[in-house]
Amino acid sequence: MAKKRRKRKKIINYRKFTTLMQRKLVVAFAFVALCLVGLSAVLISINYTKGKTYAKSVLENQSYQTKTIPYVRGQILDRNGTVLAYSPKVYNLIVDAHLMNAGGEKSIDATVKALEKCFDVDGDALREYVQNNTNSRYYRILLKLKRSEIEEFQELMNDAKNNPYIAGVWFEEDYDRVYPFGTLASDTIGFTVNGGTGELGLEKYYNDILSGTNGYVIGYVNEGLEVVTKQKEAVDGNNIVTTIDYFIQSVAEKYVAEYNEEYGSKATGVIVQNPNTGEIYAMVDYPGFDLNNPRDLSGFFTAEELAAMSDEDMLNAMYDVWRNFCVSDIYEPGSVIKPFTVASGLDEGTLKGDETFMCDGYETVGGHNVHCDRTWGHGLLTLEQSIMFSCNDSLMQIAALEGAAQLSKYQCIFGFGQKTGIDLPGEELGLLIEEKNMTDVDLYTNSFGQNMNTTMIQVSTAFCSLINGGNYYKPYLLKSVFNSDGSLITETQPDLLRKTVSKETSDTLRQYLYDTVEAGTATLAKVNGYEVGGKTGTAEKYPREDEKYLLSFIGFAPLDNPQVVVYVVVDEPNEENSSHSPSAKTISSKIMSEILPYLNVETK
Repeated sequence: MAKKRRKRKKIINYRKFTTLMQRKLVVAFAFVALCLVGLSAVLISINYTKGKTYAKSVLENQSYQTKTIPYVRGQILDRNGTVLAYSPKVYNLIVDAHLMNAGGEKSIDATVKALEKCFDVDGDALREYVQNNTNSRYYRILLKLKRSEIEEFQELMNDAKNNPYIAGVWFEEDYDRVYPFGTLASDTIGFTVNGGTGELGLEKYYNDILSGTNGYVIGYVNEGLEVVTKQKEAVDGNNIVTTIDYFIQSVAEKYVAEYNEEYGSKATGVIVQNPNTGEIYAMVDYPGFDLNNPRDLSGFFTAEELAAMSDEDMLNAMYDVWRNFCVSDIYEPGSVIKPFTVASGLDEGTLKGDETFMCDGYETVGGHNVHCDRTWGHGLLTLEQSIMFSCNDSLMQIAALEGAAQLSKYQCIFGFGQKTGIDLPGEELGLLIEEKNMTDVDLYTNSFGQNMNTTMIQVSTAFCSLINGGNYYKPYLLKSVFNSDGSLITETQPDLLRKTVSKETSDTLRQYLYDTVEAGTATLAKVNGYEVGGKTGTAEKYPREDEKYLLSFIGFAPLDNPQVVVYVVVDEPNEENSSHSPSAKTISSKIMSEILPYLNVETK
């Protein structure tokens, strides 16, 4: 049997902890302790000497962690550079209750007293808010302050030696929207809401062009306790130059206001247009409103009426005030349609120009007598005299010659029942009776502008083509766009959409319309020294038994080379014998007497 092998015991050699080793350990421990003491001393020193600065930096960084840099909304200018809308810089007063509380009661007292001194604020209410909302970092107490209004407080705030406890207040930069001429072209220009969003008119239609992009500042504290910011600059909106002429717009508004101050009307509209391009020089919708305070209805209703209105009533009233009569209201245009009926006959060859018509005061159609304005009759009239003396009977006979198919065809060619495409929101279509549904009564009454509905911009634009050689241009208000640096981005060119009538037909109608002003129903529309042509219109509104009327006049100058068209509509003039009121003709004459020399239109 093999002999068991004895297991050898492991021998561990324990080294003795010598005195030298003990000394080294003590030295190392002492060094570490000394470093900790030194570091603590440095931190205490920093906290004592710069603690408030760093704390303020951190707190301020927290307040402005993401700060928006607002863009400047683009300006709206007239065709000659007159500013119609712009956005000056303003300041919103912001309170940081958290930062104010961090400074204790002394900070709250000093800051509230300074705000009371410099601004119209309720100090007690502000103090209560700050003390009850210790975590609030952003509380706007005043809006749209001008630079001059904040300077005194800024001086106090920046004078740390004399006012060391003012804290927790800063001024947020913003931009206001200002309309320097108040009510001028109010429905056309429009206004903004909700920090710069277009609500009406050009402000709404071109909101994307006028709007820019906000920038921002992002701040944070780095390892060295330094506030570091990253910034993206705002991109300002573009400026738009309109076709509106400040002088022409002002003249048109002046004479519309003059008439309404003397007589009054439900509404009065004026369009002044360049017949050779489609440009709109002026667009008046009376009554207008203050673009700087568009929700103020005190000029339209009494205090008692306003107090009795519900919120819905108030909103509906505002929309009525804001609606642009020139593009958004439809109405029976009356006798201003007669030249279009005659033009369609001449252009198709249905009329030769040498026809005569016997007016006995009425035509019988569909079992009804449809009367001429001159119920006893005009007698025998030429085609031109049918326009000059605005004979309904003659026009009904012309409509019978043309027929429903031809009349409907030219209604469409002239753009009735269609949107013109003008660059404004809220344009209406108008209302026509389709050929297949047109009765003989409809045919007859449509020939002189009843039983059909149009807008002012439809009539004005169609009339431009009637007297300019037959060229139908799309009406427009945007002339050009510039960026904030003044560089041209785009420029609108006249847009010829179609031919309506031949040049020969246009030449003939111009002569008829000139003679209408010289010796027909529109003599009150004359302008001394100028060859003016045009046509009157009288439409009896529904219900007919109410005997309410819409009166109009559309004219042009000069005869051979028209440079301007003026269309005036007076809805329900507040005059005795309102069906024969000269209002539209006299308003047009006064407007033309000032704008024709201004436009360098040639004299006789």
